Amino acid sequence: MAQYQPPAGRIGVFLGNKSAAAIYDISIAVVSKEPDLVSVEPSAGQSALPASLMQMAQARIYFDVACKQLFAASPVLRITYTLAGAPTVLELQLPVTAAHFLDPVTISVADFFARWKQLGEAAAIGESQMVLKTGFLGSGDAVPWLRSVVGGMGFALIQGADPAPDNIVAVGIATTEDSRFGCLMRVEPKPSHSLTRVTIRATNETIAKVVATNIAMIFESR
Repeated sequence: MAQYQPPAGRIGVFLGNKSAAAIYDISIAVVSKEPDLVSVEPSAGQSALPASLMQMAQARIYFDVACKQLFAASPVLRITYTLAGAPTVLELQLPVTAAHFLDPVTISVADFFARWKQLGEAAAIGESQMVLKTGFLGSGDAVPWLRSVVGGMGFALIQGADPAPDNIVAVGIATTEDSRFGCLMRVEPKPSHSLTRVTIRATNETIAKVVATNIAMIFESR
């Protein structure tokens, strides 16, 4: 479970014991490579995590997330426990990226392309571009699926903005505790070739790269 209201968020972690024996000495910690940029702390007012879980038992813990500044590396959840006398350490990447702190913003077609051109000419621009395979989609399914992916990532789709009707242009704003950063996206699907070109331009290099990475992961998971 994850909920975001930039620059804050809340995630829930559920633990379940499906083994044939009890799990003991359970502890959870969040490890961040950039603790000054993003914080993940246990939510106040919740019950303490149990030190053990019997067979088929479950527990959950919530964390509050604060995006202080844009960050590149997702925090990692480190779970330690003992099962059948053997200590175990499990590390999982949390669903916390800078792209989760995007909000959709609607602007005019003229403003979009003026800003797109301006960012393209800027010396200190953040831009990421990639060509991704969409062979897993039928020719008629590619564009609707791409629209749902872009909209689901916190971007507002600017309807009728591109001369090519299948192309997608979208705008989002990444919000931190200190600043806001514009992020523009242009998606150019070629269903007949099972390929899609994605270009992201932003006022910050980190958010451009993180959005590109997240999109690539969505494609790879299909």
